[in-house]
Amino acid sequence: MKKAFVFFGILLGLLFILLGTFNSQREENLTDDIVALVDNHPILRSDLDLALEALSMNKENPLTDEQIRLVRERLIDEQLLLQRGIDLNLHQTSNPIRKLIVNSMIDSILSENNDFLLEDSDLESFYNDNISFFLPAKQLRLKRIFIQFRSQEEDEEKLDSIRSRLIDGEDFEVVSNEEGDKYLPEIPDTFLPERKLKDYMDPVLVKNAFNLKDGQITSEIETKEGYNFLYLVESEKGEPLPFIDMKSKVKGEYIRRKDEEALLNYLTWLRKKYNIIYNEKINE
Repeated sequence: MKKAFVFFGILLGLLFILLGTFNSQREENLTDDIVALVDNHPILRSDLDLALEALSMNKENPLTDEQIRLVRERLIDEQLLLQRGIDLNLHQTSNPIRKLIVNSMIDSILSENNDFLLEDSDLESFYNDNISFFLPAKQLRLKRIFIQFRSQEEDEEKLDSIRSRLIDGEDFEVVSNEEGDKYLPEIPDTFLPERKLKDYMDPVLVKNAFNLKDGQITSEIETKEGYNFLYLVESEKGEPLPFIDMKSKVKGEYIRRKDEEALLNYLTWLRKKYNIIYNEKINE
């Protein structure tokens, strides 16, 4: 047991000597902007400075030498794990890691793209060129006749009566009051956008309503609750708002489109830079 322990000590000593030799060879590659080398991959002073700055934000007193050393060691640990992950091909075999790398690349591309000053004149021109995109949502003033399910014979009789009266031009509201069933909540007699109409009606009915023309009445539309006749009394298209009221929304959309354009351009460049070979047999 004692011999094994002595042998282990000798082996450890040799390892330290080898590491010392290795480090002395690597020291030649160290410059003022490099804190350490991990398998010849540099830990930059700028990375250390950023980490220390983040840490010092929560500290009232200056960071000690020991705290600085610990931060440096954590950066080295990160690089070691990164290198081992690459050695194990995790960037190819692990979907979460692939997504993390892809998302980091996208963030990097977009951060570079957003490094510009936006002038109000540019945003206002963008607003005017895309005015239809920024128009407030279309709103509908809608009425409904609701018929709850009964027997098949009663349903057919009731629906035939309503159809005939509407075709004859009777007032929709009169027919609703005399033939329809109560349905709560009732649709308010005012203009409502799509998102508000969904608070009062099945989404299928809302979709049908937005396909109607002013004054048009549908035939019966069946939902899980019963039959529905819809009458579009009037629709209202959104009117353009002053640029100053829309500036924040315009700026957000402007940046979003610029980001999309930058990403597409970068991907186009990558496709030219790297050779892509398709396996045509897959499509056979």
